[in-house]
Amino acid sequence: MKVLQVNPNLTFGRSLRNDEVDEYTKTLKEAKKITGQTGKSAFIIPMLSLPVSEAKDIGIGHLASKEGIDFIDYMHTYLDFNIVKDLPSGQIKKYKNFFCNYEASALALGDQNINPELLTEDKYSSILTKEEFQNIVNANTKSNKHEFINCENAMESGSTQDNILKKAYERFTKLDENSPLKQKYVKFVKDNEFWLNFPRKEEPDQEFFKFKQFLAEEHLAEGKKLLNDRGIKLCGDCLINFTTDEVNAFPKAFKKGYNTGLPSWGIPTLDYDKILDESSDAYKLLKLKIQLMARRYDVIRFDVGWNYITPVMTPHGEDKVLKKNKKYLGSALVDNIDKWVKEIKGEDFDLKNLVYEVEAGPDEFSPFDEYSGKLIEPLENRVKVYSSVYMDNNWGSNDAFLKRKWPGDTFSIGTGNHDHQPLKQIAKGIPDSASDNFIRKTNSIEPLAKILKMNPKDLDDPATYSKAKFAEIMSAKNIHYFFMDVLGREERYNEHDPHSATNFRRRVTPDYKKIYQNALHEGFGFNIMDALERVFRAKGYDKSNPDLYATIIKFRDILIEKEPEITKTVNNTADDDIVKLASAGKNSTKSLKSSKGLWIGSAIAAAAGIFGIYKNKKSPKDA
Repeated sequence: MKVLQVNPNLTFGRSLRNDEVDEYTKTLKEAKKITGQTGKSAFIIPMLSLPVSEAKDIGIGHLASKEGIDFIDYMHTYLDFNIVKDLPSGQIKKYKNFFCNYEASALALGDQNINPELLTEDKYSSILTKEEFQNIVNANTKSNKHEFINCENAMESGSTQDNILKKAYERFTKLDENSPLKQKYVKFVKDNEFWLNFPRKEEPDQEFFKFKQFLAEEHLAEGKKLLNDRGIKLCGDCLINFTTDEVNAFPKAFKKGYNTGLPSWGIPTLDYDKILDESSDAYKLLKLKIQLMARRYDVIRFDVGWNYITPVMTPHGEDKVLKKNKKYLGSALVDNIDKWVKEIKGEDFDLKNLVYEVEAGPDEFSPFDEYSGKLIEPLENRVKVYSSVYMDNNWGSNDAFLKRKWPGDTFSIGTGNHDHQPLKQIAKGIPDSASDNFIRKTNSIEPLAKILKMNPKDLDDPATYSKAKFAEIMSAKNIHYFFMDVLGREERYNEHDPHSATNFRRRVTPDYKKIYQNALHEGFGFNIMDALERVFRAKGYDKSNPDLYATIIKFRDILIEKEPEITKTVNNTADDDIVKLASAGKNSTKSLKSSKGLWIGSAIAAAAGIFGIYKNKKSPKDA
C-alpha cells in the first residue's frame, strides 16, 4: 500500500487557530502596554511588493486589492501594527537596470497606484473589460515573476498596462458628463491644475496623464480607506528628489549647478538661500509637495529629513560634502512644514505623525550641537527615525536614546528598512556589502546582552541573535520593521547596485503564510510573543505579571510549533473522509470518532504508523 503526504499547502510552522486569535490579540495588547510599546508600530511594505494571486498577477501588488489587504490583515493579527508605510509613490522611472522608488516624481503619483482590475467594476463604469485586464496578466511572462515585481509590464510608458489604460480612457471620454465618475474627475482636475498642467517629457499626452493621475489618486484613497477602516494609518514617504520635468517646470525654485548632499546622489537642490521667502518659487514648490503628501497620507516620513534643517548644496565638480556648502536653517523650515500640514489636516493634527529620517554620515549631518553635545533644538520634540542596525554601547537602541534624555515619543527605533543590511545577514555575521564590508553584529553583542540580561555567547547563535534584536525594540514607544526582516528573508532589498536586475524588486509570494510560519519555526521571523517574553524576563515583568507572562510563553511556543504532517493511503475507500477530517488539526482523531466511528480513528493511527515506517525506513546497507 503506497503512502502519500497530503495537502502540500500545510505550513511547516503552526498557524494560530480561529479560537485562539481573540486571546492572542488581548495578550499582545496587554503585554505591549506593559513593555512601553504604546505609540507607533509601523510595518514597512512597498505597495509594489504586496502579494498577488496567480490569476491576477500583472507584475505588481496593490493595497486596494483583496490579496493586498488580506496580507495586511494576516500580518496585523500577528504583529498588531497601527501604521503601514509605503516607499515613495511617485512615477518611477527606470534607473540603470532597475526601478527605484527614490528616483520618482515628487508631485505626480505613479502608475503603480492604479489597480486596473478595479476599472472592470460598475463604480468605474466598467471602462476596462475583464478580457483586457486578463491581457495585462497574460503579458507578465517573466520566468522569475513569482519572486520579483515586473515594473516593465505595469508602469512604463508603452507597457501592456499603459496601452490598455488608453482603451479605458477612450471609453471614459464617452461617458455622460453628468455621470458621478466624470464629475469627480472634473473636480480633481480643477483642484490640481497648478501641478497637473505643466508639460512632461515622459507623458506627451496631457489629457491621458490627467486621467491616470485621477485613477491613481482614487485607488490610493481606496487603499487608505481599507486601512483606516481597520484602525491602521497609511504613511507616505516624502522623497527629497525631484524629476527633470519638475525642475524644468519650476526652474526658479532650484539652485542651478548644485546638488543636494553628495554629488553622486544626482539630486537637484532647491534654492535653500531663498526657501524661507514666501514669495520665492522654492518656498511655493516645497509647500506644494508637502501639502500633496498631507492630503494623501495620515503619516509622513521625510526622506533625508535632516536636509530641511541643515541643507547641503554641493556645487557640480566637488566630490564630497564640505562645511562651507551647508546652510543651517534651524527650526525655521521644519516649522513651516508643520504649518503647511496643519493647513490641510487641521489645527488638531498631531505633529508626532511627521517623522524625519536623520541617519546620515558624520560629514553630511550631525544631530548634536558641536559645542554642547546636546541634541539640536529642531530635533528635540520632532520624531526621528533610527535603526538598531548601527547599535553599539552608546547608540542604536532604545536604552541608549533614553540615556541621552530623549523623550520616548520623539524617536522610532527599528530593526531596519529598505536600505539596511537584512537582519538575518547581520545575525549570521555576514559583512555589510554597502558599508566597507563591516560586520555589524560585532558591536551590538555586548549592549544587546546587557539590555536583555543574556549571556553574550548565546548571541553567537544567529537565530537567538535575531530574536534578541526584535526583542530590544519592544521596549520603545515607537517602533518600525521591514517586511523582509519580518518574514525572515536574507536577501537584500536595496542591493546598492544600480546594475542589478533584482534591485528594489523583491515581493511577497502568495504562499506568504507558509513562508512566515517557517521563518517563525526557524527563529528568524518576527515572533512578537518571543520578543515580549524576553523583555518581560529582562525587566522583571514576569514576576509582577505571572499569568500574562505564562500566556505569552504559551503563544510564543504555539508560533514555533511544527504543523502536524497528514498522510493518506491510496487504496483505502475511506481515504477522502480521513483526509478532510484530519486536516482539522491535532484533535482530529477525537472529531473523527464522533462523526465516522472508531474504525476511522484507528485507520488514521494505522496510516500515521505506516507513514512513520516509510519515513524512517533504513536502506539495506544501513540495517
